[in-house]
Amino acid sequence: MFPPPAPAHLPQDVLAAPAVRPRVRVALRWTALLLVFAVFGAGTAYAVTRPERTKIPGLRTPDDGRWTYPAAALPKLPARKPRPLDARLNPGGVHYADVRSLLVPLPEGAVADPAFPGTKGWLPTAVYLRTRQNGAGSEKALFLKQQGLRHIAGRAWTMPDGTRAEVYLLQMISAGYANVVGSDADGRPVEGVTTDARDRSLADRTVPAHETVSGYGETAPYGAAMTRFAYVTAGDTVALVELTRKGGEVPEQAFRQTVRLQAQLLG
Repeated sequence: MFPPPAPAHLPQDVLAAPAVRPRVRVALRWTALLLVFAVFGAGTAYAVTRPERTKIPGLRTPDDGRWTYPAAALPKLPARKPRPLDARLNPGGVHYADVRSLLVPLPEGAVADPAFPGTKGWLPTAVYLRTRQNGAGSEKALFLKQQGLRHIAGRAWTMPDGTRAEVYLLQMISAGYANVVGSDADGRPVEGVTTDARDRSLADRTVPAHETVSGYGETAPYGAAMTRFAYVTAGDTVALVELTRKGGEVPEQAFRQTVRLQAQLLG
């Protein structure tokens, strides 16, 4: 029998091409397989760099001292009231939301200090000054009154490792007065802190624009306890965040995390 005729639409030289040798066929298969693995590997590497490392099974980030805070949300503003950092609509920098609702929340494992009212009340000025101003309480009380202090919100807690945190929000009658109070406070150490070094890492992109942040870390020798503290000036409010730990160093990442979170809530 004669072989069937070749299809007219295919060139004869293609039909007459010799079969691929076995060795060449094997080489081509391995080349294709390697290309598949290369593409898959590149896609996997990209996928690993995208999400947070702690969210990838088997690839956990070591503990660096950060605390676990609950999800925080800004309170709803009264109708037609602008945000505090809107210089055009709110030149006085007024926080129209209750600043007690802007206190940084308690992190996981924290034991709250009942002497601080948190969201349930205002902290007396005398309580704030008793441990803040190195004995100049009466003089400082007069200064705050002259600068239009409205009230002080406060929250404090202790972590399992012994680190104590205290947060104060001093709300003035306008941003201008708050700037005066913030500048004055920034030039004075907190009670018991005699040596400190500026922490310039706090004023980064995580802090809202138009806020002023000044952080300090106590340097050795610092006695029985170490202190890190920071002032945040946001609109009509000055915040003081202070972390202290007896017999050990204050967790650096927890301090920065707390300051940045408080700054964001005030924005």
